[in-house]
Amino acid sequence: MSAKVTCPQNHESETADFCSVCGVEIVGAAATTQGAAATTSTVGGTNCPDCGTPRESDRQVFCEVCRYNFQTRAAGVPVPKSAAAPTPAPTAPSAAPVVAPPTQSPVRVAARWKLEVCVDANLYGTPNGDAPVNQPTQSFTLFNAESMIGRAGTEVRVQVPIHGDAGVSRRQTLLVWRPDNSLVLRDPGSANGTQVNGVEVVAGVDTPLKNGDVIAVGAWTRITVIDAGDDYWADLEI
Repeated sequence: MSAKVTCPQNHESETADFCSVCGVEIVGAAATTQGAAATTSTVGGTNCPDCGTPRESDRQVFCEVCRYNFQTRAAGVPVPKSAAAPTPAPTAPSAAPVVAPPTQSPVRVAARWKLEVCVDANLYGTPNGDAPVNQPTQSFTLFNAESMIGRAGTEVRVQVPIHGDAGVSRRQTLLVWRPDNSLVLRDPGSANGTQVNGVEVVAGVDTPLKNGDVIAVGAWTRITVIDAGDDYWADLEI
């Protein structure tokens, strides 16, 4: 039986230098006998001659373990186990924690000044028969830096509304709470003017107030200033 050699393309060649089938050069190819039993290096289903790993098919070019080339019979470099290990999937970044907004809580605010508003039929020394003397006394705490005293029920927003006294202007007088905790009165130019302790104040001029002072506005409205002191506090929703 004539000797046959196998080319790198796995053809059985009649010649040992170039493949008689495809013409590729055969370098260092070992001769095999046609029809003979396949050797461990060229026939599928045999073992790799370098590491002994089974070759699953005669079309398999490289050994899966040591990378031996079954066609050129060249030894290969073993594949490290670490390289063969599957690459772990990237871990998704954790979502940022959700921070709940701070809950609002009552804040204690110093409220030093208070006002008591009542009807006084003898406010200006002469009895006024039209004064609604049965109207209850009202109490107001001054929380704002500026508090406007004015007639209630108008389009002007006031912090101290006066009810039932037509002589009170919509913007009767302004109380200003200063940083040093003092309180002053400023009449912006009301129609009937404003008195403090029986004295008419000058419009646009600040008049200092103290505990017990009486503000007279309108026809019968008497406003008493009360200094609650540094110990008076109030709960506010801020």
